[in-house]
Amino acid sequence: MRRLSKPDIDPGEVYASCVSGVTAADLATRFNAATGEVLALANLYDGRANTSELHLFPSSPWGNGAALVLGELTKDELTALYTNHMAKRDQPGRPYYDQIMLLAPLGKCPFCGFGQVSTLDHFLSKARYPSFSVLPINLIPACTDCNKGKGAGVLDGQNQIPHPYFEGSRIETDVWLYASVHETSPATAAFSAIPPDNWPADLARRVVNYVRDLNLTTRFAIEAASELASLSDILSRFETSQLIGEYLSLIAQTERLHRKNSWKAALYEALSGSAWYREGGYRRPAA
Repeated sequence: MRRLSKPDIDPGEVYASCVSGVTAADLATRFNAATGEVLALANLYDGRANTSELHLFPSSPWGNGAALVLGELTKDELTALYTNHMAKRDQPGRPYYDQIMLLAPLGKCPFCGFGQVSTLDHFLSKARYPSFSVLPINLIPACTDCNKGKGAGVLDGQNQIPHPYFEGSRIETDVWLYASVHETSPATAAFSAIPPDNWPADLARRVVNYVRDLNLTTRFAIEAASELASLSDILSRFETSQLIGEYLSLIAQTERLHRKNSWKAALYEALSGSAWYREGGYRRPAA
């Protein structure tokens, strides 16, 4: 998980721009009439996100797109405002979509850390919380896998995950992602989230939920498998297991210094601590 700076975008400006693309006069009138409610909800979202209380917002039931959810606007109308007038190219809300996409450093997904940003994820899903469909602080640049993996569930006090715009610094400054080396041929790695004992229970729960819900242990293991295959060829050039250990430890320390909870930091730390791996477990199986 990588924290991101909040979009420096006026939510009222985004909403008005998206509404300007609505050509049906009656619908545009109803959108404009709801502006005050939209802005009030935006302020409430900001406050609740800061205290990890987004679950206090009521959710819309699955389906029933004709149900009124905000003023005289239906669920389908609110979600279509995003789909038709923000996400689509050549629509008035598209510049804001593109601006938010650029918030991810190097175009990498803040949720997994390795996927390429290709879409905006609704932190509160538009299917369940359509009132926030075009709210900038509810839109996170993400890769397709993380966007789909997060799903469209209803939040409660137990199933929340960290919010990239609002989560505190401890998710990046404290180590909580670890790996273990499996003595297989070829070597494999497994990952697990182990929050520090001194973390508040709700923070620890958010991190464990995040790793589970986005299937990150499996996805990290796949990335690790590719890394291990390349690493085998590199380590075969070292003359002693001591030199191998020093090399692995150097990479582990460097990764932990700059990206404390990347899968690569956890992997190299586990590899450097495995005598079995250093003393030959890194070798490819005989053909």
